[in-house]
Amino acid sequence: MPQCKQQWMLNTSALKLIIYSSLPIFPAIFLLVTYDLFEITLIAKLCSAHLSALSFNAPISIAMTGLTIALSIATNNWICRVKSQTSSTDNNNIMGGVNTNVIRTLVVVSVLTLMMSMLLYIASPFIYKMLGTNSSAASTADLDVFSLVTQYTNLRLISWLPLVLIWQCNGILRSLGHIKPASTLLTLWMLCKFALSYMFIGDGTCVQSLNSGIIGAGYAHLISDSSFALVSLLITFRILGINTLVLPNIKWRNTFRQISVTGLNAALQQLYMPVCIGVLTYFVASVAHQKLPLLSILFRIEAVALLTPMVFTASLPGILAANWWANEYSRVKLLIMNSFAIIFIIQIAVAVVLYSNAHFIFVALNLSNELQADLAAFLLFVPISLIGAGFVMLTQSYLNAINQATQANALSFSHKIILTLPLAIVGLYHFSLVGMFIAIAVANVVTAILAVKRLFQLSQPNGNQRLPCHTKSPFIDNTQ
Repeated sequence: MPQCKQQWMLNTSALKLIIYSSLPIFPAIFLLVTYDLFEITLIAKLCSAHLSALSFNAPISIAMTGLTIALSIATNNWICRVKSQTSSTDNNNIMGGVNTNVIRTLVVVSVLTLMMSMLLYIASPFIYKMLGTNSSAASTADLDVFSLVTQYTNLRLISWLPLVLIWQCNGILRSLGHIKPASTLLTLWMLCKFALSYMFIGDGTCVQSLNSGIIGAGYAHLISDSSFALVSLLITFRILGINTLVLPNIKWRNTFRQISVTGLNAALQQLYMPVCIGVLTYFVASVAHQKLPLLSILFRIEAVALLTPMVFTASLPGILAANWWANEYSRVKLLIMNSFAIIFIIQIAVAVVLYSNAHFIFVALNLSNELQADLAAFLLFVPISLIGAGFVMLTQSYLNAINQATQANALSFSHKIILTLPLAIVGLYHFSLVGMFIAIAVANVVTAILAVKRLFQLSQPNGNQRLPCHTKSPFIDNTQ
């Protein structure tokens, strides 16, 4: 099996590259981003206590998912480096070297995940109290928001290791060229989670939801993640020919260093979003706690609206990197221009569809008139600005792929922490949620202008220092 199809990446037209590389992964990413909206739609049919609990949990859940993806990116890059280094040796020893590093990676990542789970288990009650769960307790039902969110978080923490193993196995399979089984596993996993959530969340009232609602959603995550973690491990071991579970010498320090090379930067970039959401949740709970349930809905609508940029961030960075290190600057520029043009057109269409179907969304989510007005303002200002958010997401992925992780970090920090947070807080205090939405839209557009300008500077022949083609620096397929 070739380590990467560089000739295909270097010779196929830019538009065909984008289409051929993105279509196979589209169904899995679509199910991933629509699941959250499906879950929140079911929970919205219950009382506001469940929606409030889900809103308070959002920063921790997003942080867990972000760290999971960051670890997968790190593993993917390391396995590709190992494959590149071993592919020049005796073919009989190639998979043996790769498999040894796969087991090392899985063991170390599992230990790290367990340690982070224990830390979050200890810290989460304090985090929720700081966010103001007591101020958002439902007055119409005998349910405690703090108790709901704590129980749900504990279930998610138990299922965190299985979630990490699913993403680890998927990243390993894709990094070694097994695209079809990797995408099939992700798709089946999400279909299973859809079915379990529909069964466990229920559609009753708050009084009937002590073991369903958001708690039922937690059990759906636990069962589906645990089951498919086992399936993913078995399939990965079978495809790679790992027949015994004898642990190699883990070499903890070296393994941790290899993972942290990419993982640290990726983790920081993934953490800015939950930090931003957590701070905004705190301020919304302080200023307009009765509107807090709407936040969970908005976060999920935004994720669905950014489906195309999310697919591109998974499929295109490796292709751009292959052309970058081959000094194909004109093709790099074409890839950037074509991908941005597609995002621009699709995000405009998404914004129009969302705004024109606002009434259908109101009915589906069963919102009060006050929350409907706020959601209408969100649909007016934010979706169109997601053109900018999509540009920023893709720019970060491209920068990571061409060994500019520090600039990617700076871009993400500037977007979420320096621009979005201060502007959104000021807008919230002066104009309530409408002001916050306008501020978020402005931050998206401003950051996008800076990101696109810098990316096109780097795509010029003298835009930055590059490794020449003969330099010993193997191409790393960054397809996360």
